[in-house]
Amino acid sequence: MAQDAPAPALVLTPLDAVTTTATRTPQVAGDVAAPISVVPREELRRRQPTQLQNILGDLPGVEADGIPRPGVQQPQIRGLGGDRVITTLDGVRQNFSSGHRGRFFFEPELLRQVDVLRGPASMLYGSGAIGGVVALRTIEAEDIIRPGRATGFFLSQGYDTNGGRWRSAAAAAFRTGQVDGLVAYARNAGNNIVDGAGQTIPYTDPTTQTFLARLGWNPMPGMRFGASFMHREEDQIIPSAANTLGTADITDRRLRAQQFALNFDWAPPDNPWIDLRAQVYRNTVDINERRLTDNRRDLTDLETWGMSVQNTSRFSVFGAERHALTLGFDGYRDTQEGRRNGAARAQYPNASQDVIGFFVQDEITLGRATLTGGLRYDRYEQSADGQRSVTNDRLSPRVSFAYRVTDWMQPYISYAEAYRAPGLSQLYNSGVHFPISFFPFPRFNNFVPNPNLRPETSRNLEAGVNFRFRDTITAGDSIRIRASAFHNNLDDFIETLVFATTTEQRNVTRARIQGLELEGQYESGPWFAGLGASIIRGENRTEGGPLALIPAHKLSMSLGRRFQEQGVTLGGRVQLVAEQGRKPVDQQTGIRPQATPAYALTDLFVTYAPPEGPLAGLRLDVGVSNLFDVRHRRLAWDSSSERSSFYDVGRNVQFRLSANF
Repeated sequence: MAQDAPAPALVLTPLDAVTTTATRTPQVAGDVAAPISVVPREELRRRQPTQLQNILGDLPGVEADGIPRPGVQQPQIRGLGGDRVITTLDGVRQNFSSGHRGRFFFEPELLRQVDVLRGPASMLYGSGAIGGVVALRTIEAEDIIRPGRATGFFLSQGYDTNGGRWRSAAAAAFRTGQVDGLVAYARNAGNNIVDGAGQTIPYTDPTTQTFLARLGWNPMPGMRFGASFMHREEDQIIPSAANTLGTADITDRRLRAQQFALNFDWAPPDNPWIDLRAQVYRNTVDINERRLTDNRRDLTDLETWGMSVQNTSRFSVFGAERHALTLGFDGYRDTQEGRRNGAARAQYPNASQDVIGFFVQDEITLGRATLTGGLRYDRYEQSADGQRSVTNDRLSPRVSFAYRVTDWMQPYISYAEAYRAPGLSQLYNSGVHFPISFFPFPRFNNFVPNPNLRPETSRNLEAGVNFRFRDTITAGDSIRIRASAFHNNLDDFIETLVFATTTEQRNVTRARIQGLELEGQYESGPWFAGLGASIIRGENRTEGGPLALIPAHKLSMSLGRRFQEQGVTLGGRVQLVAEQGRKPVDQQTGIRPQATPAYALTDLFVTYAPPEGPLAGLRLDVGVSNLFDVRHRRLAWDSSSERSSFYDVGRNVQFRLSANF
């Protein structure tokens, strides 16, 4: 009697990935009552990202703000970017903010996972999470050591044809008894990038080096001590305003970023009352710039000391319901210093801020219903040399309700409030912004400090539905879908107002951002597919008209096929982006910028990783991004001053050969 063919091995989708970013407790991404997306290591390896846009571009409502210059892009979520999005690297806050010099600095070759939480999240993360949270995690020993072994080694060499960029990485890891560790190194170096029109984009050729070390100790079941250290260097000839296409103030820039963290996790297997996580960290960013025209030297430094502690207790009060009660504390201190030729620099004043926050969250499950409620209290103090200090506090609530109507459908609704404290530079900037004229005598436009700035706030109502299906097209396959709609009201937006002789920061705008998002994945073992779509609209409720930097409507689709016996995976991605003509009138010129044209991008990828035999452990990734060399611009850097200059990155063929042994 013939036997049925075995069902293909099920491969989890990104919506099946476990994440702690959405609730700060482990959850399956596709079951959370929040719009959370996960980019796992396998997808990162296929993409071979060289900059943030390569990672975020396909996610609904998300893209990278800034020109295609490695190291200066920053995430933008639902039209909100900059300090309105919190970024973390291995749990460490990345708080650097100085004009146009970039926000945070990371090595794509060393990433293992990227989580993106869309929408206000101050209840869990405090100041800054108006747009959302982007959490990056780097590789660990378990990513390098093959099953059944005590040591592991990883070598990788990649090459990009666009810019002639070489990408090298190496790692070694061990696991013996209760101790494990890892050391890793990555280096990137190349030439300037070429855009879709065949033009060379200047100053896009940094040389970067990153060193990562980890050590972990598991003295008993459920307990772990960890330490990690990361050092990054970037050296480049680049404009001082690095995330613009301006050609003034060209500098020889030397960037050094370091972070050190100590972690303690304790979750005794037989004690549901204790699931403790604690972290202490120090993060520094130091930028040393020498202007080529006159050797003027600028130093821009930020030091962050931070600490977080939380415990989750799981229990039942009445017997039928289950609670996951989390109590937590976060605190950090930022100290910034700016120098110009050895003297204090007014454009980046010597200043500091202390922020502490306490939060409580209870996830209550009763049958098919889950009610999650939380409240956070934050207090911050900000001060600068010779200027008035600022003290303020804020309550940030969040509540969500999800109900699993059937095994395959779970609708949810949530309400959240968030805030962003004014940045130190926004409060205390002074000095020259730009020259107005030099004849008959020098005249300048100057920054005016404003310590009276109020925090920006948001109130977001969101409704969605999570779907999960099994055995739909073939035996053992899986479909995950999330659809959501949101309505976000924002008050006291801080804007930079440029007048004839002064530049000031003021709370001037009320805004509304609303939209629809759709995300889905399909997995059957051999076949896999992905879908992401977003429609977002922003309104300036103070002056009327559209809100700036609202991303265009977009649709991203991917399809792939695994030939598992041969170790071959091939597939492609298509991104369709609509025209975006809803732009506010330029404050200085009084002219409405032209629409950003629609475009379509196509990427292809193929992976060869023999599952057995003498070549097992080797992997070859080949990819082509922007296959048809399309000339396109993203809204996030399509300003009127840059329209006549350059487009986004043109065709790029990528190769990477790696070995894991």
